[in-house]
Amino acid sequence: MEIMLREIIKATTDFYIVHIPKEYINQEVEILVLPFSYSNRQEIEDNMIYDVFSKTSGILKSKNIDPIKWQEEIRGDREI
Repeated sequence: MEIMLREIIKATTDFYIVHIPKEYINQEVEILVLPFSYSNRQEIEDNMIYDVFSKTSGILKSKNIDPIKWQEEIRGDREI
C-alpha cells in the first residue's frame, strides 16, 4: 500500500524542511508546491463528507440487524 501525504499550510517563510517518511527512503518521490485557494478547500471537504456517506449508506438495510441493538453493541459499556 502506498502512503500519500498532503498538507496544506500558510507559507510564512520561503524556506521549509520536509520530513520524508521512512517508507519513502531510497525511492523516487515527487514534491509539489502549488497555490491553494479556499474554493478548492471547500470542494475537498464536500468530497470527504460525500465519501463518508457513500461508504456507510445502507449499512443497516439488512433486515437481520436491529439498529438499536447494533448501536448498543458497538458502543459497548460506554455511556454517551
